[in-house]
This record gives sequence, C-alpha cells and structure tokens, in this order.
Amino acid sequence: MGILRPEMAALASTGVHDDLAIQSLRAGNMLRVRAHGGSMLPFLRDGDVLVVRPIGARGVRIGDVLCYEPPSGGLCLHRVVARGERGFVTRGDALRYLEDVPETAVLGVVTARDRRGRTVALDTLTAHRRARLIALGAPALARCLPLARGLWRMGRGLRRG
Repeated sequence: MGILRPEMAALASTGVHDDLAIQSLRAGNMLRVRAHGGSMLPFLRDGDVLVVRPIGARGVRIGDVLCYEPPSGGLCLHRVVARGERGFVTRGDALRYLEDVPETAVLGVVTARDRRGRTVALDTLTAHRRARLIALGAPALARCLPLARGLWRMGRGLRRG
C-alpha cells in the first residue's frame, strides 16, 4: 500500500507503481486505478476501480474527489471540502480530520467509479451536485459511520443465528 497511513484511501500499488502513476498523470494521461482503504466510505469502497483524469488546480471544484501526492509520498484520494490559501482542504468522507493539499501536489480528479461491473460517471452536473452535498455532510457522516458499522455487524450476527 505504499508509505501511506492505512486509514487513507490509498491506491493499490507499491512505491514504484506510485511513481509511474504520478509521472503518467503529470504527463496528461488518464489512469484506471483500484482504491484501497476505508477513508472514503461509503462513497468509494475498497476494490472500486476509478478513472482519474489529470487536471490543473484551476479545474478542481469543491466536492471533487482529488487524487494527490501527500508529503509522505504515494497517492491519496480525498474529497475537496474547501479552497485553502495555497491549495485545497480535503477530507476522507469517513474521517474526522482535514488535510491541506498544496496546488503542486494535485494530480487529477476521479471522473468515474466502477463497482462490480457497473460504471457511474462522476463528472456530470448531477454527480457534482451530489458530491457538494457529500462534502458538506462528511463531518456528520464521519461521526455516524462507526455506529452504522456496529449496527450492521450486529444485524448480520442476528441473521446468522
């Protein structure tokens, strides 16, 4: 999983793959990557295949899922919740903390998600409106997610008998 903290939605890769992906995105190539981690639950799940389109910092909007290179190296996917002084403020949908992402670290945005053979475009007007709502509701979601997981596990245990 590279050098990233396990709670981050890191892309499935090793350090060498991260370097190749970064070079490819900086050269203007789109990438298909597999997401790993739980920081973007429930919107992005472990194993989802994502299309990342390279984009300059000017094209990033609040609500976009940003692909960036964190200071520790590797790749990370988190949602843009605000513009900062020198870049963006991001948060994993299931996380409570914010991260500052400088414009120079921006590699691209996620434009599509494929889960079990079903592709959902994330660059449509409707998808962007939904993403802005998620960005606004992410703090509440991060507080409720542990409770929801516990209830889901309890219900699953009851069904099994």
